Amino acid sequence: MKGFTSLRGAAGMTDLRFHAILFGVVLIATYFTWSRDVSYGGDDNIVRIWDRDSTEVLALGYRIGDTEIRIERRTDQAGDYLWGTETVGGDAPVTSEFPVGSPGNNLLDRFAGLRTVRDLGPLSSEMMTRFGLVGASDRLTVQFGDEQRELVLGDEVYGVEQRYAYEPATGVGHVLPRDVVTTMANGRGAIRERWVNRFSTEELARVRVQVDGTVRTMSRLADTGEWADPGSPAPDIAFGTFMQRVNELAIEGFAARPGPGVRVLVRVEYLDHDNEALGFMELLRDDSREADPYFIVSETTRVPAQAMTFLAELVEQGLAGALSGAARGPAGLSSS
Repeated sequence: MKGFTSLRGAAGMTDLRFHAILFGVVLIATYFTWSRDVSYGGDDNIVRIWDRDSTEVLALGYRIGDTEIRIERRTDQAGDYLWGTETVGGDAPVTSEFPVGSPGNNLLDRFAGLRTVRDLGPLSSEMMTRFGLVGASDRLTVQFGDEQRELVLGDEVYGVEQRYAYEPATGVGHVLPRDVVTTMANGRGAIRERWVNRFSTEELARVRVQVDGTVRTMSRLADTGEWADPGSPAPDIAFGTFMQRVNELAIEGFAARPGPGVRVLVRVEYLDHDNEALGFMELLRDDSREADPYFIVSETTRVPAQAMTFLAELVEQGLAGALSGAARGPAGLSSS
């Protein structure tokens, strides 16, 4: 009898473990089924809240908490670009402007054909309350040439970085995917321009460096990628070190602007194999600032951007290396 009881107890424990494991598998399967991200491919089964071409988007905006972001199309002599504005705060709001980088361009593409993880259908009053949509102030707005679409943003879906949303014009509820939600929640830092230049290394053939009126042109050796005087096979080590420091320059942000006394430390123009312009970079210094006096201007920033100070200092310290071999002509130009 005692042995029978032990066997029965062991069987019961085995049963319990089996059901516990089965329950865990079901929970995991449920989580991944709910939180999976649908591909952006050309699958016709993907449900979209609206489906327009990105070229039709004139502007988009979203409000998350006390932060409001607006992205709009602009044009200057260099062509079309996206410009961002961020306003933070309620009673005493602070507004900053910045060029939009690749993540912001990608966000515009996603908003043009905004997909939904789940179409909730028309929402009842009870569902509106349960999803945190009653009285919600967070908004997503996309302005097309012929209409404006708006979503009210509710609570996050439990356990995943997705949000309930509701379109007042249709009365339909949706669940927005995590990639859109995360980008919006991260504000300006997630969409601002971060690249000083965008051309590839393979396109770059030569540079023209100007410091205090003296210009030096250098060629990139095809076999090693090192820098040399045009026509010379011998690399210029000092100039190569300088260019490495220039390539490491990084954008800190766009919150500050230089004063009227700002001066240009160096201008670098990048040329391709046909001697056509690829881009440029100017490193500026504002001596009126007690801290972080460096700024960068390039074809991507369009306005002076704050440079990471310690990297900019290295470039300024290496300016002598940029000109150490330049043969200065009477007009202040390098004979090379």
